[in-house]
Amino acid sequence: ADRVGCVLALVVPDEALRIRICGRWVHKASGRSYHVTRAPPRSLRPGDAPSPTTMLDDESGEPLMQRPDDTEEALGKRLKAYHDETAPILRHYEPTGVVCRADADCMPQDMWDRVKDVVKF
Repeated sequence: ADRVGCVLALVVPDEALRIRICGRWVHKASGRSYHVTRAPPRSLRPGDAPSPTTMLDDESGEPLMQRPDDTEEALGKRLKAYHDETAPILRHYEPTGVVCRADADCMPQDMWDRVKDVVKF
């Protein structure tokens, strides 16, 4: 019989997710992506609030946009779904000892090292 050997939980505080997700902006025509703090466009000056006026594509100078699922309202719904639907799965598997938690509050290039340390690859 098959059994679950590892349930990997990528742990990121809700506030870190808010900063990460709500800070994303894209150039719709090209798909280029930017982030208010991690990869801002040249047009965003220190102290400026992000807006279509201050967030301009580096190549075309056109205004950037936020996707509908990158807003505070959408994130609230996504986090509620996570806490209501996914977190209980972790609680279900915790008594079996197969839940492995990795601190995922990091830059993408650092993620694999954190995962492999937790799941023992």
